[in-house]
Amino acid sequence: MVENLWISKALLTGFEITSGLKVKNFLKSCLIGVNVPSDLMSMACNFLNCCEETLPFKYLGLLVGANPKSMPTWEPLLEKLRRKFNSWGNRHISLGGRIVLLNAVLNLIPKFYLSYLKMSVNVCTLIVNIQREIL
Repeated sequence: MVENLWISKALLTGFEITSGLKVKNFLKSCLIGVNVPSDLMSMACNFLNCCEETLPFKYLGLLVGANPKSMPTWEPLLEKLRRKFNSWGNRHISLGGRIVLLNAVLNLIPKFYLSYLKMSVNVCTLIVNIQREIL
């Protein structure tokens, strides 16, 4: 394990030399161990000068490592759709305008989640219900 840490640090140094980019703040980086003892993880975090994170974690708004079959995994998506819908409020938008909003906004947000997670039928039904409220 220690050899892997030295190799990781050497790879980051090689990246800095070849690209001209530099990792300035390792404290913003996290190390996640899967089936790794906690003492080994703390030693690795101290060696790489970063913090330790556990699964599931949030990356670009998605819960990585979460169970896609459970409803709490999808709650951020549903809340985002509801917020978008409520932000439009009771404005007088024509039927064509509402269809454009649905296609441009409320259909694309779930597609981002679907690029990573498999959606259950229940979640799909809830999303369709939110979209139907607009029409």
